[in-house]
Amino acid sequence: MKQFKKTPYYIYIAIGVMYVLVKIIFVSFDYLPSGAIVHGSIPAILTVIAGVLSLKERKKNANKSIWHWINIVFALLVFIITPMYMYIKMGEELWLSEGRLPVLIIYECLAIIQFVIAISIFRKNIINKSKIS
Repeated sequence: MKQFKKTPYYIYIAIGVMYVLVKIIFVSFDYLPSGAIVHGSIPAILTVIAGVLSLKERKKNANKSIWHWINIVFALLVFIITPMYMYIKMGEELWLSEGRLPVLIIYECLAIIQFVIAISIFRKNIINKSKIS
């Protein structure tokens, strides 16, 4: 049962890794330029670090962990910033062409899933902390 409590953290971290894997797949099939991998690694690195640090805070049983909030914020930032960044970077004519629309849809879905996981982790920690207190 202890392992089940850690599972949402691992899923959150795995989704963070998927940001860069999606870009690598699309670059390997020549849908995106190779520079897209760097842009895909930014949300990957941030969400993986936040996920790992929130998992460590959970092990410490910290009453108020900032990392659980940061998990929520990073997922929202990826959801909000990705379309804006693509629009600004590519321009009005190209931002949803040449294989970019599927990447945008995948990124938005991953961000929504991460957001839901982060909220559920946060709610479980609030409920568990209130039961302990």
